[in-house]
Amino acid sequence: MRSPRYLCAALAVVAGLVAGAAAAQPAALGVAADPALLRWDPAIRYGVLPNGLRYAVQRNATPRGGVSLRLGIGVGSYDETDEERGAAHMIEHLAFDASRAFPGHQLDLILAPLHVTFARDRNASSDLRQTVYELDLPSTDASELDTGAKWLRDVADGLTFTDAALAQERNSLEAERAARSADILRTLRARMDVFVDGDLRSNARGPLGTPESLKAITPARLTRFYDRWYRPDNAAVVLVGDLPIDVLEQKVTAAFGDWTPRGSAGLRASRGGPAAPRGPDALALTDPRLPAIAGLCRIAGPDPDASPEDRLHTLLLRGLWEAILQERINVTRSRKDAPFVEATISDEMRPDSLKTCVGIIPNPGQEVRALGMIQEVLRRFAAEGPSEDELDSGMQAVRASVRNAIASGGPASSQRASEVLNRVLDRLARLAPREGLRAFDVLMDDTQPATVKAAFNRDWSGWGPLAPVSSPQPLAQDAVRAALMTP
Repeated sequence: MRSPRYLCAALAVVAGLVAGAAAAQPAALGVAADPALLRWDPAIRYGVLPNGLRYAVQRNATPRGGVSLRLGIGVGSYDETDEERGAAHMIEHLAFDASRAFPGHQLDLILAPLHVTFARDRNASSDLRQTVYELDLPSTDASELDTGAKWLRDVADGLTFTDAALAQERNSLEAERAARSADILRTLRARMDVFVDGDLRSNARGPLGTPESLKAITPARLTRFYDRWYRPDNAAVVLVGDLPIDVLEQKVTAAFGDWTPRGSAGLRASRGGPAAPRGPDALALTDPRLPAIAGLCRIAGPDPDASPEDRLHTLLLRGLWEAILQERINVTRSRKDAPFVEATISDEMRPDSLKTCVGIIPNPGQEVRALGMIQEVLRRFAAEGPSEDELDSGMQAVRASVRNAIASGGPASSQRASEVLNRVLDRLARLAPREGLRAFDVLMDDTQPATVKAAFNRDWSGWGPLAPVSSPQPLAQDAVRAALMTP
């Protein structure tokens, strides 16, 4: 059985939930776990400054002499108000030339001689949940490291917003929107997403906002958003590089120790899942410029808050049922009369939902039949669950993937810094090397076919099934909908 892509989230957590140099350190991040099950990586030191800033530091000599810096802010487009849509992404852009110590393009001029690749949307990103700034320095020279830390500190509480800067960034964001709109495949995906996601808040909170919301944003409105969310108790800093861990920790304290909130903390938007029931539905789109593509999707509520062990167990079970079901789909695809050339399971966790889809590439003119065949595979799995043999094979595949992730060796500082930051923002911790296998064996020891079936039925629930389909030839929507209802 091949190791599918959608196991990555679970394997990243198993081969590395994060943690610290002492057993008590993850508790400072709000992580409480059974030490007999989850043994934290002693190479990573975690801490919380008196102002509430969470941090993690680690010595890593790949590449030799380099250091990677990360600042994460726990806010994205999901928590924007209607008046603020696009604010998180706009602030991310303005951080490059609206800071206290580096106005204009001074930062570009300073970093260019250091051979640091530096650009908007390369060194920063924002999504529904978080905004991340990153800097990878090829040298641990003290002055260069201080410059990088100073910029991140400016991002934290030293940005200023002017009408002129906002006007320039509005043009930049609208150009980005126009480029996306010109991409027909991206536009098609957006139309399908709107159909599948319905009226969920996450679906209506794209990072680019709307033309109307960007036009209405003023420096004062942007400042209010910035002051609410850019706070030390809503942020995390990670430094990974070829320096002693004490030195890295001192850099964090020196750069961020006196950061104080500039406003009251923001109120989170509701994380509630899909509200009104939505049964089977279909969307048929005709476009002669595009190949045929289709999907079968379910939208369930988000995973509940739980202990690190329970969160890890949920992810592992999800990866397991997806691996087993994917193999059933692969067997169906191998049939001579199979009406599709590829069908792949994927999932996406959002603040308000879990979106699980089977993406399908049907043979020409076989869109409806392909949907019906995949729907039958899903229906049978929901009713029967996996067999004992399928469970054994799936467990071996997932465990092998965990083992391979451990055997692949340590990542570069840039990759490790990003992984650790994501875990800290999620209030998780990284396991010690090779502990992933032990945690997998303990958590999955009593897994039965009924356990996997129950996990599938929980994840493959909620709205749906929803079937967006695109075809170069006219396609009747009623025919697509009928494929979902075929017994």
